[in-house]
Amino acid sequence: MKGMSAISKKATLAVLVISSVLLFGSMTAPLLEYISNSFPDITPGSEYSILTVPALVAMFVSFAIGPLALKVNLKYLMVVTALAALAYFLIFALAGDSNFNLLLVGAGIVGVCQGAAMVLTSSILGAYVVDPGQRANFVAISGAIMNGGAAIVNVVGGVIAAGNDGANWPNAYWLGVLIIPALIVFWFLMPKQPDAPEGAPSGLSGEGEPAGSPQSSGGIPFKVWLIIGLGLIVSLGMASFLLNVGKYVVGELQIGTSAEAGIANSLFTIFGVIAGFSFAFVVRGLKNWIAPIGYAIGGVGLAVMVFMNSSIMGIFIGASLCGLGFNIAMPYVMGQMMAITPPRLIPVVMSVNMGIMNLCFFGVPYILGFASAPFGGTIASQLLIGTVLVAIAVVLGILLFVFWKAPAPAAPPAED
Repeated sequence: MKGMSAISKKATLAVLVISSVLLFGSMTAPLLEYISNSFPDITPGSEYSILTVPALVAMFVSFAIGPLALKVNLKYLMVVTALAALAYFLIFALAGDSNFNLLLVGAGIVGVCQGAAMVLTSSILGAYVVDPGQRANFVAISGAIMNGGAAIVNVVGGVIAAGNDGANWPNAYWLGVLIIPALIVFWFLMPKQPDAPEGAPSGLSGEGEPAGSPQSSGGIPFKVWLIIGLGLIVSLGMASFLLNVGKYVVGELQIGTSAEAGIANSLFTIFGVIAGFSFAFVVRGLKNWIAPIGYAIGGVGLAVMVFMNSSIMGIFIGASLCGLGFNIAMPYVMGQMMAITPPRLIPVVMSVNMGIMNLCFFGVPYILGFASAPFGGTIASQLLIGTVLVAIAVVLGILLFVFWKAPAPAAPPAED
């Protein structure tokens, strides 16, 4: 945090603290098989609505939160976001296996967190961290902490849920109480923001690009729209694993329980932690190649889960590669978008980006289900389609980040 003002340091620390609980909702995917077993009367495939309803709500929230962040204090928006995650966990813990419709209500509520979390963390960092390299580095660290928190609840939640042949799965959701202390710390750390400059996001400290900066005015650059489109392709590929891990391990392959599925999800997030904390070092070596190389590593991970699925070890290896690759690429890509976007429009860009990604996650079961039908409609075939999509993203990433030279990449400074 070298060279940052005291208020910027406090805001950054607040973001890093609250980041630890914002991906807790990812715990549900590994438990999906047990949840569906608790409701034998629902139609086949309906259990996926617990994963797709959040994405549907998140899509609308993501598109709305950016413009809202121009008018409402970012601190208050983040508090509402964390409270939505807490409500989700309490509903699942209390409703348990008694009422599927209540679970859908909870799923809709967590969609608020899913849609707003990344937009708000990026917007706060964009508002308080001036240096583009430092900003990209803190985006990476925030993502690493998110993944670390998710890894813990995935492992612990999977173990709790696997007890009594899966009948104990509602107890895993009491882990959501961990959101409370993180929220309290965030509230006291996050500074009361002074009035923002005209046209800047609410809560800007005034530490943006100088008024004469070439990025201080204008609309959203065309390259940003292309990067958002690239993210859509990557999200489709990544979701083939993230939304199917529980059904793949426990149901289709029958090579493990929700505990193993939770470990697979956790390996994705654990290697995301490694990627996030090593980002500053890796980007100095790989420079513009970091995104396409990251995508390539993630694509190999998806392929491993298709062709080495006779044992749980193949799933573990594939999940690790996916987590490493995708999470190495993400902060660089987001840093690029923020570096070439006028500061006042950063929340809007993050909002559109996350809205499109959530639209993708909502539609994935239907898109990949339709695309995989000629190949048997299996989850393995969906993962294979995901691999092809990521391979396309690698080529597009090379064109966007390696051969499109302007602007210069947002590499972290030599010293933090």
